[in-house]
Amino acid sequence: MRRFFPMLLWSLVFPGAVIGQSILGSSGLGTRTEPLDAVQRALGGAGAAIQSSTVLPGDPTASLDLLAPTLTFTIQPTWGDYTVGSDEGDFAATRFPVFGFAFPIGTTSVLTLTMGSKFDQRWSAVVQDSLDLGGTMVGITDEFRSEGGVSTARAGWAKRLTPTLAVGATAGMHMGGLTRSFRRTFAQTVLDSVSVAEPIDPFSDIGRWTHSGPVVSLNVSWDPIRSVQLTGAIDWSGTIAVTPTDDVGRETLDVDVPLEFKLAATTQVSPALMITAGMSTANWSDLGVPQIDSVGVGRASTIGAGIQWDIGNFWAGGFPLRLGYRRASLPFRFRGDAVKESAVSFGFAVTMFQDQGLPLAGFDVAWEMGGRSSGDFDENLRRLTVSVRIGGR
Repeated sequence: MRRFFPMLLWSLVFPGAVIGQSILGSSGLGTRTEPLDAVQRALGGAGAAIQSSTVLPGDPTASLDLLAPTLTFTIQPTWGDYTVGSDEGDFAATRFPVFGFAFPIGTTSVLTLTMGSKFDQRWSAVVQDSLDLGGTMVGITDEFRSEGGVSTARAGWAKRLTPTLAVGATAGMHMGGLTRSFRRTFAQTVLDSVSVAEPIDPFSDIGRWTHSGPVVSLNVSWDPIRSVQLTGAIDWSGTIAVTPTDDVGRETLDVDVPLEFKLAATTQVSPALMITAGMSTANWSDLGVPQIDSVGVGRASTIGAGIQWDIGNFWAGGFPLRLGYRRASLPFRFRGDAVKESAVSFGFAVTMFQDQGLPLAGFDVAWEMGGRSSGDFDENLRRLTVSVRIGGR
């Protein structure tokens, strides 16, 4: 690890060509990938429950109005391009950010099982340069590749204590793995096109780690008046252990993930019109690992707002249109500068089947356009999120 990470940091100075997910995944624990479904994405949500029923990791109160056992999954293809100084490139990736299952107990309680992404560390880079070897300039090509990330599996429970007050809780584990590799190859000719007398063998290094650690959340939902819903969540992640799986003397890292606080407010302006706003915040400093603390941004917050308008019926149910806006600061710096992300979103929902007024099958779609910026780094991204839900008695 002493040899591997300096090479990794050097690659960030000359990022070269990047494929896979965003190059931001190379910093800290990676790129934060909140486990939000298409409903939250379309409405600029921050992860706390809103009045649209769904299966949301970390907040089982969002599932209390699902009165039949419901299975959901979300797929999310993303496309983007970036500039870092004079370097340009693009990336594309597809992930499953949320799997969920909700099982109602009577009409006032629900059990949930969910799995969602938390950090993505998939990226690769190619850097071409030259090196002075004994007075001779030799061309080199460095290839960096990272595959893996952190996901979270949770079991949750929520109960409606009164018609206007509900509480919930989840418990689970962080999990995942990470493989990072470095390979340097040497040109077989020097810069004046003279062949190297003795070809230089490539050099490579590879490291593998696993992630593990507990996660717990507490949730509350309160309707102070009939048309207003207030929700809040506290997410505790304890310590994520980053443990090497190969026996080459690499050290275990214990990262103290901070408490995250989430709030949301939703108002039903009319039977067809809903407005929502939310925020989340966490202090990403003093994480207990010097090389990660060095890129921590301190307090990172997300704010978002959205509007939903039910324009009528389509297929087997209502057809709501959604508009949203979201702005976030990411937990880790890139090349010494804080990273900001903002996006506007559009979405809709389609109910394909319902029984006695109870929606049992449908899908939600969200399309986001936005970008990230940090110093001389700019990234444009387009993100499509599709959530499918299937229910049955």
